[in-house]
Amino acid sequence: MPQIEARVLDALTEAAKDAASYQAITIRLAASDPGTNENAVRQLAALLAALGLRLAGTGKTQAFTAPLPGHPRNGRLESLSEATAEQMEIWSAYAEAVDHPFVRGRLHHLLLLAGHGRKPEHIQGAATGYLDAAPLLLANPRRFAGLAGATECLRWAGDLARTYNQTDLRKRATSDTAILAEQVLAAPDDDSGILASLLDALRVQRFDITNLAARAAHRYAHDVHARVALLSLLREEAPKDRRPGIDTAIVTAFLDAADTDSGFRRHNLLTRAVTEARDRGLTELRVRAEMALQQTDPDSLGWTRLGRLLIPPPGLFAGARAHIDAATDLTDALWRTLDVHPATRETTDDAHTLDGLFRIPRTRINTAGPIQVAPPIDADDDHLVGLQVLAMEFVGHLTAAQLDRIHERFEPDDAELAATLAHEAVLPPARARILADAFGYFWLGELDAAACIALPQAEQILRQLLRPRVPVVSAAKGQSPGTVAQMGGLIRSMPAVGYPQDWSRALELLFVDSDRGMNLRNNICHGLIDTPPRHRVALILQAALYLLSHAHGHRTLTPATS
Repeated sequence: MPQIEARVLDALTEAAKDAASYQAITIRLAASDPGTNENAVRQLAALLAALGLRLAGTGKTQAFTAPLPGHPRNGRLESLSEATAEQMEIWSAYAEAVDHPFVRGRLHHLLLLAGHGRKPEHIQGAATGYLDAAPLLLANPRRFAGLAGATECLRWAGDLARTYNQTDLRKRATSDTAILAEQVLAAPDDDSGILASLLDALRVQRFDITNLAARAAHRYAHDVHARVALLSLLREEAPKDRRPGIDTAIVTAFLDAADTDSGFRRHNLLTRAVTEARDRGLTELRVRAEMALQQTDPDSLGWTRLGRLLIPPPGLFAGARAHIDAATDLTDALWRTLDVHPATRETTDDAHTLDGLFRIPRTRINTAGPIQVAPPIDADDDHLVGLQVLAMEFVGHLTAAQLDRIHERFEPDDAELAATLAHEAVLPPARARILADAFGYFWLGELDAAACIALPQAEQILRQLLRPRVPVVSAAKGQSPGTVAQMGGLIRSMPAVGYPQDWSRALELLFVDSDRGMNLRNNICHGLIDTPPRHRVALILQAALYLLSHAHGHRTLTPATS
């Protein structure tokens, strides 16, 4: 065992004085001067390496690792497994020599987990050191830091005593932890996080925390998150017949807090209430929370939407109009508006050319209303979806310019336009005249009328296209009436019968994706938005033309994938 350097021992003792954490001791000790003595320099470095590690895990899975992964190590240890035999000999020497229990407990703990020296001595030294350090930390001038440090020491001591079956030490750790929990509960300061940690430590030690947890939940009733955390601890230990009442108290806590809050915080609390009520089988409370959520609108969340005017470069407009100028007649010009859309370009040579532009994420359907849900791990992220929407916004502006050029060049009347659009199977003449009216209103600037007329016609065209290969109507059964497939389901069924997947996904994003898409079909038909912008109405007309192009034979089906 190495000879203790008095200068280093004094520096260690001074650094530990009134320190509330090992980080504080490390900073003070690193600032000390070991002199030129090589032994003193090595011993100081070994102590800094020991105190610079943090404890992770519990029971037999405990380990010491570097506190900040990726932080410059400056010669320090990355984990306990890197410690050398010389360093552990130095730790052993100072564990016997240092008076401060906070340091002594840590050194013995390191040696115990490293398997260096006599195991019983290190178990006793580590647990006793932590238990003796707790009162010193509680006396620290920095109240909360000392309280947090004492709580950790008691948890470490209790875990060591339980893991290594030290009955007397376990009783002392449990007793000291219970006493501290009573003190924190009685204190005027709000230390709910500390109290929850102490109660969890007692629960692990098989101490009956039901009384303490119930009082703590009442004590912190003003803090919904603290109350729920404490009630959850109580539920784990309470008898089965008490758990439904605790479940109700948890959900009610979220609902009551939401009633007194606003904006996004209220929305989040209601979301938590719905989730908890659903998971705990509390149907009435779930309905109450869902009804409150249904009254939430985006403007009430307190968010600010930042954006800028989207203006495609002039060259793109010139090219889009020139493409119409090259048309031979009105029919050719109408179908040419589809060429501006990237999703219409079939890329058989490279299946990944459009990858990322028109891939729509599949988010979980939320039956409880506007509740925030994380998308599945295989869904596109929000940034990619934003780029998809941005691309479609560009397409809309270019399509609007092309439609204007068609009107300028051909000046079609309703009859001529209806004759061009009509198809015996999917758009008979009567309906073709209705869709022609939508184009007419678009050119007159009556955007509400154009959108409201075009949307149901686009849906009907899609339904008629799919009818020969997809069941679009279900017959009545008993008391259940028959149903007609809605637009979202129709769009999602398109790839299975051979329609290009890129366009199917683009249509879903345009019409029915309520999470991150434009959702035009639902927003317009249900009156959820004011007059849609002109370029988005152009996208609706373009979608109707795309669907008609398949009926007229201007597009062919690709082989069905399923």
